Amino acid sequence: MRSRGLAIALASVVLSVVIQTTVFAPDSVRLFGTAPNLVLLVVVVCARWLDPEPALFLGFTAGLLVDLLGSAPLGLWAMSLTVVAYLTLQVRGRVADGPLVVGIGILGLTFVGQFLFVVLGTLFGLQTITDPQLVQNLLLPSIYNVILAPAVFWVLARLLRPQQRVWST
Repeated sequence: MRSRGLAIALASVVLSVVIQTTVFAPDSVRLFGTAPNLVLLVVVVCARWLDPEPALFLGFTAGLLVDLLGSAPLGLWAMSLTVVAYLTLQVRGRVADGPLVVGIGILGLTFVGQFLFVVLGTLFGLQTITDPQLVQNLLLPSIYNVILAPAVFWVLARLLRPQQRVWST
């Protein structure tokens, strides 16, 4: 299951990167000027079922793919998504507490990932912290991810959750 789960998670990340960079590109579909951070959402959901090392590898790989296809300096999203994967590993046991806790967790993890990117981008000269729409660019993707989370969670749960074998006689 471990290599199968990692392969499915990597394929999911590649698909989410393609959707993020085409459908939700800056000149494409954007509601109120921002789009969901689908790649971050997929990393959070996949990290729920992966072991720690593959989950961190998935976060780094997803971030590196976004960096390679985006206009940000190489490594900013890789660092941000690796931290988000680590934080997800620390709080993933809270999923059993119910959908409200999961929604708050997705909101918080997305906000932290976006905020970390803004801080790192500012440190590397992007001046993202001086953007007049900073609050909107931090909050709206978090809200969009909460709205998309049930569908993404359901699909990836079907693909990644260990199947229980039933012996019939």
